[in-house]
Order: sequence, then C-alpha cells, then structure tokens
Amino acid sequence: MMRTDDLILSLSEDARPVRRLPPPGRRALGWFALAVPAVAVIALAMGLRADLGLRMAEPAFVIQLTACGVTAFCAAVAGLALTIPGTSKLWALLPVPTMLVWLGGFGRQCVLEWLAPDSGELLSGPHLHCLPDIAVITAIPTAVLLLMLRRGACFEPRLPVMLGGLAAAALAHGGLSLAHPEDAGLLVLIFQFIAIGALALVVGSRLNTVPKLR
Repeated sequence: MMRTDDLILSLSEDARPVRRLPPPGRRALGWFALAVPAVAVIALAMGLRADLGLRMAEPAFVIQLTACGVTAFCAAVAGLALTIPGTSKLWALLPVPTMLVWLGGFGRQCVLEWLAPDSGELLSGPHLHCLPDIAVITAIPTAVLLLMLRRGACFEPRLPVMLGGLAAAALAHGGLSLAHPEDAGLLVLIFQFIAIGALALVVGSRLNTVPKLR
C-alpha cells in the first residue's frame, strides 16, 4: 500500500499532460454507436427470424425491444458515471425503470405460456443450443465497454462492471430477438450475469487504477 507522501512524489515526478474524458453520456453514446451495428451485423449473419415481420407488428414485442435498447444505454451511462470519483451510487438506479419494462416482458410471456402451453417456447426448455450465439453476440459490446470502464478512475469497480454486463445483456437480447424464433432472453441474462459476476470477482480489482492510501 502506497504512502501519501510517496504518491505525491511519484505523481510530481511522472506528471504528464492528460486529456479529460468526455461526459459519461457522450462516452455511452459512442459505445452505443459502435455496439448496435456490431450486434445488428451478427444478428444478420445468424439470419433473421422468419416471423420477424409479424412480431414487429405486436406492440408488446416492440416495447420490449425498445426497453432493451434504452436499458443498455442507461446502464452504460450509469456504469461510466460511476468510474468518476465522487459520483453518487444512485446513478446505478438509472436503468432500473426500463429494465423492469424489459423483464416485465418475460413475466407476461410466462403467464401466457402457463395459460396456453402451446403458445410459445420460453418455458419449454433452457435452449442450450443458443449458447454459442449468445457468447458471440455479447462479446463485442462487453469487451468494448470494459475497456471504456478501464479508462476511468475506479475506486469500487464491481458495480460499474455489473452495470456494463447489464448493458451488454440488454443489447444482446435485442439482437437475439431479431434472429432467434425461441425467446432466449432468460438464458442471455443467466449467461451474462454469471460471466460478468465472475469477471467482477476475479478482475474487478484490476480495474482499480487509483492507488490506495495509508
């Protein structure tokens, strides 16, 4: 652990001009502008679902798809904001309203399938054959956002990493909804949060770019 006097001396000796990072909203917009086309290209490569035209005419599908995009953007903003020292942890609540709308779509689908078992596939199985597609479609958004989080001054990196995982999961579910006839959204959440949770525990401390004082 570095002493305060040693830290001051080290900073004064190695001081170099630095460029201030853009605001979190602008940085999140840059991530969104890169991640959305990447997810769209991957979804197109997988092949769009045959009933996409019919699903796009359903208000519930469009609302959930929109909620995915808004949740992804808000979670990215919150995660990037929390890499700024002194930022309130209340920023973590930013994606909660649209996340509830997004997750509410699963609840609605579960109720419909429980009432009519032949009406869908959300409850019919874990759809493990979707795992390779999930891994591919989440890789780019997750990797890019983690690199952006790394540029901040992370005192407590685990919460920003979890928000980054939420952003990538929401965007990935939106992309998979365009390509997979099966609703793999729950599997996306399980896969992403297991991966991001492990990442937060294992490498979260490495994102801490600010030395501890004593």
